[in-house]
Amino acid sequence: MYKIGLTGGICTGKTYVLNILKEVGCYTAKADIIAKNIIFSGDSEISSKIIEVFGSDIYDKDSGLNKEKFSKLLFEDPEKRNFINNFIHPLVASERDKMYKDLEKAKIEGFFVYESALLVESGTYKSFNKIIVTYTNSEEQRKRLTERDGIGLEEAEERIRAQFPISEKLKVADYSIDTSGSHDATRKNTLETFYLLKKSFEENKK
Repeated sequence: MYKIGLTGGICTGKTYVLNILKEVGCYTAKADIIAKNIIFSGDSEISSKIIEVFGSDIYDKDSGLNKEKFSKLLFEDPEKRNFINNFIHPLVASERDKMYKDLEKAKIEGFFVYESALLVESGTYKSFNKIIVTYTNSEEQRKRLTERDGIGLEEAEERIRAQFPISEKLKVADYSIDTSGSHDATRKNTLETFYLLKKSFEENKK
């Protein structure tokens, strides 16, 4: 079982590419989903830490964590965002490693593809066999972000600037996938990358 890291900027098609790789037989996991499951799990230790940093009005004893308010504060406050990244990241990494080890124990062969927006800036990319980076042109990225989140161009620009530059992520990429075109074009690029990925590991076996 090979560990493949998938990353890219906001609205650069990471999830679409991940779903295609899942279709062709890869085992997949998303850091965002793992993190959300941990954050909103209701675990008393995690909840108390979040309340301590975000304030008591972030949590209701009946309905739990206020997801909308939590997400808003997370984006608006870099310190709170850094706290969550530092606090949750080790827990997410532990769950990711458990998923991978379970596949290995079951002697399952193939590719385990892990998608995370923070793969490069966190340094986590070093623990993977190969890294795939998705990218698109800035105009398309802004367009997707405004349509997805219902925000204006200025806010979209602000969110993009708040992220680690895609140019830096591309520097560590073993493979890069251009998602600027249509879904069909991105699918073709992804399948070509998957072919090259398989070919690379098959050649190493010889």
